[in-house]
Amino acid sequence: MMKADNAVITHSRSRHHIALHLAHRWFAFLEASVGNLDTHLAIFHPQVQLSGHRGNHVFARDHESLKAWFAAVPDVISSHHIVHASFADADNGDGLLSMVVAYQAPGDSGIHGSIISYETRIEFAAGGARFIALDKTPILANTRPEYETSWAANRVLARVYAELAGITGSDGQLRAVLGNDVRQLAVHATAPEASRAYEALVTCNAGNPAVGRAVHLTLSDDGEATLPTIERIVALDVDAGTASCR
Repeated sequence: MMKADNAVITHSRSRHHIALHLAHRWFAFLEASVGNLDTHLAIFHPQVQLSGHRGNHVFARDHESLKAWFAAVPDVISSHHIVHASFADADNGDGLLSMVVAYQAPGDSGIHGSIISYETRIEFAAGGARFIALDKTPILANTRPEYETSWAANRVLARVYAELAGITGSDGQLRAVLGNDVRQLAVHATAPEASRAYEALVTCNAGNPAVGRAVHLTLSDDGEATLPTIERIVALDVDAGTASCR
C-alpha cells in the first residue's frame, strides 16, 4: 500500500511540475521581444480559450485568435512573478493550476502593474501537456515602485520544472542534484530580458524529511529556443558552503 501511495504522490508531483513548466514558459514569452510564436503555440490546445474577468471577456477561442491577441499585446518589457500556485487534478484527468501573479511593466510615466488571479486548465495527453483554458483577472493594484525583472528567472524555472518532470531528454544531472520530491523551488536570476547568457541560483527543499538544496547554473539562451541551455551545474553544499561541479 505504501508503494502505491508513493507512486500516486510521485505522479501528482510530476504533473504539478509540468503545469508550472507551462506557466513559466507562458510568462517568459510575454516579457521580451524574443521567442518563436509557432513553437510557443504548441503549449495551447487548438481550441484554447483565453479569457479575463472570470470568463466574462473572451480574448481567444483557438490558435488563430490567440495569434491575433499576441499581435495586439504591446511589445514592451514586463515581469510576472508567481506569488502563489496550487495544483489539483480534475475529475476527467485534466490539471487545474491556480496562480496569483505580480505583474509589472515600466513606462514613460513610471511603473504600472497589478496582482492577477490566474485559473488554468491543462490537458495531459500522449503528445504532451497543453493549456485548454486560461483566465486572468486583476484583483489588486501592484504599487511596488521599483521594477523587478523576471524573464531570466521564468526561463530558468521553465527549464528546471521540465527537468524535474523528466520531459527534456537530458542526461538527468540537474534532477539528480536536486533530488526527489522537490518542493519550495525558487530561482534567483536578475539578467535583463533577452540576455543570451546568464547565471541563476536555484534553491529548494527535497525529500522526506526535507533537506535544503542549492545549485548554481550557468546558461546560454538565444530566446528563440523552447528552453535555455544549461552549460554548467555547480551543486552547493548548503551546510558547509562548498561547491562541486557537474
